Amino acid sequence: MNYQDPSILPSGTKVDQYLISKVLGRGGFGITYLVRDEGLEKDFALKEFFPEDLVRREGTSIRFAAKPNSEADYRWGLKKFYDEARLLAQFNHSNIVNVRRVFEANNSAYMLLDFVNGSTLEHWLQGLDSPPTQEELDLITAPLLNALELVHANKTWHLDFSPENVMIRASDGAPILLDFGASRFEIKQHSTLVSALVFKSGYSAPEQYTSNANRYGPWTDIYAFGCTLYRAISGSRPMEATSRQLKDEVLPVAQVAKTRYRDNFLKAIDWSMRLPPDERPKSIGEWRRTLLESGPQRSSAARMTRVMTGVTTLVPSRDEPRAEPQQQEGSKAGRIGIAVAAIVALLFAGAFATKRFLPDTWATLAGLVKPGGNVANVGGAGDCGSGPCWGVIVEKNGAVFARVKERSKDQAETAALNLCAQRVGASGCRVLGVVSKAECWALSESPTNRHNWRAARGDTVEEARSRATRDCERDFGLCRVDVTFCADGSQRVGGMD
Repeated sequence: MNYQDPSILPSGTKVDQYLISKVLGRGGFGITYLVRDEGLEKDFALKEFFPEDLVRREGTSIRFAAKPNSEADYRWGLKKFYDEARLLAQFNHSNIVNVRRVFEANNSAYMLLDFVNGSTLEHWLQGLDSPPTQEELDLITAPLLNALELVHANKTWHLDFSPENVMIRASDGAPILLDFGASRFEIKQHSTLVSALVFKSGYSAPEQYTSNANRYGPWTDIYAFGCTLYRAISGSRPMEATSRQLKDEVLPVAQVAKTRYRDNFLKAIDWSMRLPPDERPKSIGEWRRTLLESGPQRSSAARMTRVMTGVTTLVPSRDEPRAEPQQQEGSKAGRIGIAVAAIVALLFAGAFATKRFLPDTWATLAGLVKPGGNVANVGGAGDCGSGPCWGVIVEKNGAVFARVKERSKDQAETAALNLCAQRVGASGCRVLGVVSKAECWALSESPTNRHNWRAARGDTVEEARSRATRDCERDFGLCRVDVTFCADGSQRVGGMD
């Protein structure tokens, strides 16, 4: 006869509109179930607030433990559970698990989360037949840095970052951040009745073992993130922080690495794991500049080299051939005068170089983009047909001009410079960018600060997008592609018609 833990709601129990299938995990503060929304025919994760030191299961409901203040402490913790759910629901980030709703039932509270089908980062690491490559770690690291940066921007700390709380989604290898620990730390500090551990051996920063939450900050999560990368590289979790304070026997990560990694990547991990908080990076942005210097080559974790679905399987890596996107017939001929349609793209192309050479002209550039305006004009060009196509971008004092779909580089350059001369005078007009028929251009920018952006060229629009986003996210955090175009007039996104 199978033992049924009386504190767990059995399979088949219905909570609100959700039918419990099984337990996904449990800890001292709650139980997470796999549930089915029969109306939507979709699976979710349902997290029940269940601090085991304060309550007991009674049927499907709960009763309070026979301890002084257990009910008051539970009610206080319940509010923190609600606060955390509402905050997480605001984090609209592709690498943070989505919170769909929070509600009360069975004299308790429940948080409905998207169900991430995949394996934990710890399980993924254990399933590899060789250490993770630099590219694989970059593809995991960059999105998670962006996710944590968003969390920190809201003056919130994760406080439970570890390989067990990162899921590697089976469909595409994207890393998803789970199970924030901030509310658990607050409940633990508030109630003397709670004995459940809130520390994760090998990953919790030393300041988390004190009762002074004022010492927490981005550096606290950075310590845990660094320890997670250390475990990925070395094959084992590092020594617990309290033991390290007595005698630090953790070797520099370069000495335990089992394959080749970037020198600055390894140095950044050692930096993040320093015991005194004031010796660690103060922010994700500061840490990112060293950790991801000269990488990653792709900004999307959707191209993980090894995605684990029960066992390790191989998917095409970035060095393997890929099919080029097919163009619809007639699309090129129908895009005559691409530069007119891409005025915003060309403005940003000029801004890219202007920021590099004339950093104080952004306000002038921004003022040039007005619907129906004619200050920053762009020249049209004839269809190149099957011949070569060239595009040239020029700038003068923040005004941007370009020609694309010309038959030669010289023709495109001459036409673009003539446009500049006609509009604002020839003196000072200069070439900023050149793209050929085989090349495309993309701009990626921070969604919270349009001054923070990077642009790049590539043999395909996907390559240009990837390079621009890589450079932008390395320097500024979460970025998105806003503008793309190719020299042959195809792949335009953004701009004005």
